[in-house]
Amino acid sequence: MSREDYVELIRDFCEEVGVEDVGGLLDQGVLQLGDTLVGFEYLDERDELRLLMDLGEIEAEEDKAPMLTLLLEANLNNTSTYLPTFSIHPETGHPVVAYHVPLATLLDEDIGLAYVVDEQLMPLLDEWKSAARQATSKLRAGGEFVPLPGTFA
Repeated sequence: MSREDYVELIRDFCEEVGVEDVGGLLDQGVLQLGDTLVGFEYLDERDELRLLMDLGEIEAEEDKAPMLTLLLEANLNNTSTYLPTFSIHPETGHPVVAYHVPLATLLDEDIGLAYVVDEQLMPLLDEWKSAARQATSKLRAGGEFVPLPGTFA
């Protein structure tokens, strides 16, 4: 596998989803999908594709501690295939998910990148928003913060 394989995957992805500026995606590594910004990054040393998705703003200051707990516990409980890893963007303070996909999986098992983005990554955004709402509403109702079971993907 190689950078050339990554470039071909991005070309195929752009063709499938109707993105005309393949060079722009390869150069900038970001694409606006609906209201969500998604980053595409080839990690040469690991021969994998990392997809980064901004999960949105944590609106209220008092919601930040429960959200950090939720992010960390989601990382610990994660056993899913593409190992989504949650973090906080250092500049925006937004929660971000990094989705790791080995290039061999995309090439050898003939799984399309569009499928991974549409059926795996984007639904994670809705799951995150639902989990965040549940955690903060429970806390605001005077209950104790209880981490959510399971994984996000």
